[in-house]
Amino acid sequence: MNEEDRRLIEALIPANPELADLVAEHQALEARLDELSQRRYLSDAERLEMARMKKEKLRRKDRIHQLLAEAQRPS
Repeated sequence: MNEEDRRLIEALIPANPELADLVAEHQALEARLDELSQRRYLSDAERLEMARMKKEKLRRKDRIHQLLAEAQRPS
């Protein structure tokens, strides 16, 4: 996300609880993925968890971008 998107998200979060939840979940997934990627070895379960989390993170990012696009549409 670019800086303009981040500013828009910060402005929209107080009035949009869905966006706030999506951003928090996206950040939590990113933190967990970073944690797993630091490890030298991942178990099979951790590799599956990582793949699942990447998909979930992408779904949330897509929804965040959808909400941003809706907010920027002229009324």
